[in-house]
Amino acid sequence: MQTFRVLLENVPAHCGTYRAIVNEMTERVNTAPVRITYKEQEQDGYHLFFFQSWCEQEYDAQTIEWARAFVALTLAEWVIRVKDPEILEEIAADLLQAEQIEEEWIEIFPYIQRMCQEDDLYGRDLLTATTRKANVYRKAFNYLEHERSLNVLGFVRFRLQEHWNELFELVEAGIDEYLEDKQYQEFVELLRYFIAVQETKQEVVHVIPSVDKPFHLYDKNGDRLWLDQLDAVLSMDEQKCRDEDYLVSALVTLAPESIVLHMAAEKPGLAQTIRSIFDSRLTTCHSCGLCVAQRRVLDVHNPTKL
Repeated sequence: MQTFRVLLENVPAHCGTYRAIVNEMTERVNTAPVRITYKEQEQDGYHLFFFQSWCEQEYDAQTIEWARAFVALTLAEWVIRVKDPEILEEIAADLLQAEQIEEEWIEIFPYIQRMCQEDDLYGRDLLTATTRKANVYRKAFNYLEHERSLNVLGFVRFRLQEHWNELFELVEAGIDEYLEDKQYQEFVELLRYFIAVQETKQEVVHVIPSVDKPFHLYDKNGDRLWLDQLDAVLSMDEQKCRDEDYLVSALVTLAPESIVLHMAAEKPGLAQTIRSIFDSRLTTCHSCGLCVAQRRVLDVHNPTKL
């Protein structure tokens, strides 16, 4: 027989959730030939879950760990389900107060949720909820190797610092992404206003992805539009900004009445960005000779007609 004790703070909601998790695991996880039962009692201000297990046959190297794994799994599920949301809100409250954007919590929360579900955003090693739960499980499983009694409050506070540091990074990254999007939307609104009052300089501008530069621009007659400053920037070996940003700048400068984005299927994000600024001025092309051929080599010194 094996025994494990889990001591929770005597908070009805916390204990009720842990009880539900234990019952869910009992129904969902087949531990045969090991049988695991539990009982509850009050002890020194804590709510005690007392687990007992026994094997219907002689324990072997695998089955002897099943009770420990079962208890560790219930603890990991409880941490993710109960403590993560609590700590997340505490972290967010502090960060939002620092940024003085507490009233924007409803808009920010989806960004944080998305961060907690993503694997790798912008090159940062952000952990999914599943991976984070697995790390908590491993901590609990290792702890129970030498201890048969686990005080959840102490475990959460002292054994999961790395877990909470990761959660802090996720919350911080979510808020940063929200602020970046907010600034971008404000910038887009400014551009839309500027374009609305600006005098049209080109009737049509064709935007064509190219092999030698990210984009080439052509007028309604198929003649290449030269923007020396833009070309110089796009020719730099190291660019601090995206090619799309320079393209938008060029289109704002040219102030076209209409924009045709060729091979738009290759650049769905770009099409969305241009449309958010120029609205109905943008049309996409998928079926002209150029789009069907997928692109051609353009002679920089003697550009061919569109």
